[in-house]
Amino acid sequence: MTETLLITSTQDPGEADSLANRAYRAIRSMILARTLKGGETVSEDRLANRLSISRTPVREALFLLQSEGLIEKQVNQPFRVRVVSNREYFQTMRLRELLEGEAIAMATGKIDAGALDGVEADMLTLKANPAVPAESHWAADEKLHDMIADTCGNDVMAGVIRELRVTTRIFELSGLPSRFRPDTEEHLAIIAALRSEDPQTARETMVAHIRSLANDVLAAMAAL
Repeated sequence: MTETLLITSTQDPGEADSLANRAYRAIRSMILARTLKGGETVSEDRLANRLSISRTPVREALFLLQSEGLIEKQVNQPFRVRVVSNREYFQTMRLRELLEGEAIAMATGKIDAGALDGVEADMLTLKANPAVPAESHWAADEKLHDMIADTCGNDVMAGVIRELRVTTRIFELSGLPSRFRPDTEEHLAIIAALRSEDPQTARETMVAHIRSLANDVLAAMAAL
């Protein structure tokens, strides 16, 4: 039986916007959990039934996801979950090296120690419990990388980094073997580099992390 996700609300002036935002979060979670897979057609009717809401907030949520780059829509075609090619993925990873390396160098010494403690605690929890849901790993990953981007002091750079990370996230959800444990170890190394307050060390650690991920993906593809 298909699970029904209920999104309840009261009849108030902000209901439509609230429902659209909640539909956005629910559909985004489906994509990240691969309930909706790359290339799959996204049916507004099915989603509305599953979420127990009308099509209007679902459509609004889909346009939000399209602007984020998680889904796409051609003229006179339905929405589809975006597919990222191998070429686009590796080109994007190269850009991430450049931009996230620069962002962490700029953010070094500016991130609150309490914020670092919080994200480090998340990583240590993941390290101790590697069988937790994939969504928990993605959430911790996003928290660290977004914190760095948001602290670099360049809003345009932060926005571009977010867009690039959406592209690589979609590709990494395509069924390639997970590497959550290496990610956790590398994220802990990034946190340690931030604590050192040495911009060059932080830059090198971030670049090493992104290259490690790209190399592991390349090795996994070669083994297929």
